[in-house]
Amino acid sequence: MFYEKTELIPAPSRRKILLSRFKGIDTGRRDGALPCDYAREASGFGFKDGCLISGPGARVLKGVKEDHSVVSLPDIPYPEYACKIDVYRNDLPEDNFNKIILMFYNGAAALSAGKFDEWYELFYYVLASFETGANVLDDNGKPVYLMVCPEVGFMCVHDGDGFIQITSTDEVVTAICKHADRVFAVMSGDESSVLYSDAFDIYNWDISLDAGGYITFDRDLGRIRRLVSFADYLFVFCDYGIYRVNARGDQLSFSVKRLFTSSSRIYPETIVEAGERVIFCAADGIYSFNGYDVNRICTRLNDYFSVQADGMCAAYCKHKYYLSFRICEGEWTSGENNALAVLDLDDGEVSLSRGLNIYSMATLATTRQNTVMGTAVNNESILEILPDLGSFMGQELEKSWKIEGADMGEPGALKVIAAAESNSPTPFTLVFTSDEGVSVEVDFEPGKCARRVGISGRRFDVQIKTSEEDVLIRPIELTVDFFEGEK
Repeated sequence: MFYEKTELIPAPSRRKILLSRFKGIDTGRRDGALPCDYAREASGFGFKDGCLISGPGARVLKGVKEDHSVVSLPDIPYPEYACKIDVYRNDLPEDNFNKIILMFYNGAAALSAGKFDEWYELFYYVLASFETGANVLDDNGKPVYLMVCPEVGFMCVHDGDGFIQITSTDEVVTAICKHADRVFAVMSGDESSVLYSDAFDIYNWDISLDAGGYITFDRDLGRIRRLVSFADYLFVFCDYGIYRVNARGDQLSFSVKRLFTSSSRIYPETIVEAGERVIFCAADGIYSFNGYDVNRICTRLNDYFSVQADGMCAAYCKHKYYLSFRICEGEWTSGENNALAVLDLDDGEVSLSRGLNIYSMATLATTRQNTVMGTAVNNESILEILPDLGSFMGQELEKSWKIEGADMGEPGALKVIAAAESNSPTPFTLVFTSDEGVSVEVDFEPGKCARRVGISGRRFDVQIKTSEEDVLIRPIELTVDFFEGEK
C-alpha cells in the first residue's frame, strides 16, 4: 500500500524544566516562561526558601499568665455584633499593663491581659456604637482610654472603672489621636479641619488662645481620614496625601507642611505604625513612610484592590504587615472582608489566604506574648492571627497555586508534558489544562514521587492544590517533549 506523506514531524527534543522556585504571588505578572517563580493566583500558601508552606490563618487566642501558663479566654459578650478590638495601656501590673478592649453596638468590654478571667462590660449610651479609641493621659497623668461614638456624637473617657463623658464636643468624631500634650480630632461637620484640646486637659475643647483650637487644611488632598502621632510630629492622612504638623508647645507655634500627594486613594483603616516607619495601603500598592519620605514597597496585590473598598483593617507584628480586605473580582467589591494578606517587611514577600472574614485587628504586646489578635462577625472567640498556620478556627483552608498560559518560553512549539517529579512531605494534586481545554490531574503522595502526565498543547494552565494544614511542597520538575512541526 502506498500513501503520500503530507507532514513530517521531527523527533521531539526532551527537556527537564523546573515548574517554579516558589518565590511569591504577583497579581500583575504575565509570564509564559518556566520556571514561573511568581504566581498570579496563590491562596492559602506561604513561601519560604523556595518552597510552598502553610499560609496565613487564625485560631482561638490563648492568654499567657505571669507564671507562663496558658489559659483560655472567656467568650466575647456579644459575638453577633461587629466588634472593634484595641488595647488599653494602663499602669496596673495585675493587667500586665494592658487590657483588651472591645467596642461594639451599645457599649464596650474590657479584659485584663494579666488575668484573662472575665469581660468587664461597659455600657453607657443606648443605641451607641463605639468605633475607635485612643490611649491618652488625663490631667493627673493617669493612662486612660478615650472612645468615640459616631452614631450619637460624643467622646468619653474610660478610666478603668467607668465612663466620663466629654460634653463640649457635640459633633460626630471621625478620627482621633493623642499627640504631645493634646488630643486631636476630626469632626464630620468639617473634615478639612483638625480640632485639638487644651494642653494637658483632655476635657477642655474650648476654642481660645489659652485652651483648645483648630487647624484648617486645604481640600486638595480630599477629606482628612486619619491622625497619627509619629516621630515627634502629628501626621494628617487624607484621601490622597499626607500633611506633617509640628504641634508641640504653644499653639501659635504650630506649623503645617504637605509631604506626600497620592494619585490613588489611601485606605485609612490600613495605616499602622511599624517600628521606625508607618505602613499603609492605597489602591496602587502598599507604602512605607518614615516621617519624611514615602516609598511604595509592594504592588503584587494591586489587582485585588478597589477604589471603593472600605472596611479594611491592618496590624503589625514581628516585621510583618497584616492586611484584611475584600478581594475585588470583577464588579463585586461590597460585603465582608474575605482575605488576609501578610507582607514580610524584611524580604518583601507576600502571601494570602481566602476565606478569612476578619473584621478588626490589633497587636497584643505584653512581656509574655507578642501576637496579632482580631475579631470576626458571629465568632464568639478572640482570634490569634498567624502568618503560617494554614487553617481558620480549626478548619483547614483550601490551598491553591496557579499559573496561566505557560508556554515554556516557546509559544509556537507543540509540547507534551510527559511526566512530573516531586520530593515533598505533603500530599498534593497537580492539575494541567491545555489551551485546547483538556485537563489532567495527577496526585502526589508524600516522599519522592514521579508521575506520568501525558498532555499536549502549546500553552498550559498549571495548578497545585491541597487542603493539608501543615504544608511543605518543594519545587517540581517537569519532563517536556518539544516538537517543531504542526500537529
